[in-house]
Amino acid sequence: MSADEVLRRGRDGTTVDLVLEPGGGSWPAAGLLVLRTLAVLLAVGVVFLPAGALLVGVAVIVGATFVGAVTVCAVLWVFAVLVLWPFVAAAELRSVRRVQFAPAREPTELRFVRGARADAWAPISGLRRIQLHESVEEPYEDDPAPAARTLTITVVTSTGGDGPRRAPDGTDVDALQRSLNDLLGPAGVPVMRRTERSVRRKPPAPSGGWVYGGSGSANSGGGFSGGG
Repeated sequence: MSADEVLRRGRDGTTVDLVLEPGGGSWPAAGLLVLRTLAVLLAVGVVFLPAGALLVGVAVIVGATFVGAVTVCAVLWVFAVLVLWPFVAAAELRSVRRVQFAPAREPTELRFVRGARADAWAPISGLRRIQLHESVEEPYEDDPAPAARTLTITVVTSTGGDGPRRAPDGTDVDALQRSLNDLLGPAGVPVMRRTERSVRRKPPAPSGGWVYGGSGSANSGGGFSGGG
């Protein structure tokens, strides 16, 4: 992915946005995030459906009716969703989606754009550094798959900042680092990069099955010879 999609001009052209996740910054967007949060919780319920089926089976075995067991499981699942949903939704709304720098050419201010709103502008002097952590998993010998790269971005400020957040797969790390240095270098903000490399673990070779005619075939080749 091009670095221009991660670090790009804002819609009004007056800011440069470091996009950690698309969207955010308005209450309509917050409504979509709430719906997405509810969808996530529903998906979690589907994932744990086998456990619910096992619970229903055990309840039926110990004497409960099938309808009664299913009803109790459904009530418990709905109750869990209602309890967890506000916490997950609040976390989604507070999560940082973008970091905006203004003005676009030589920024002197920055702010975090969250799921529901944008923070107040703050002096860029409060930005301590931006950390790029790249993990490269190299292929093992004769591995046909290419190397896998993962990039996380951490924005460190005097009040804590945000991160690490995973960048989109395929982000051009070299180009992103250059763009960030060009943008933040005049303000004296360092862009630090760390690269860790490892070799992908080779999958175990398939175990050889039992082959008919092993030691028995070897014995049968000689046979017994009768003495006369």
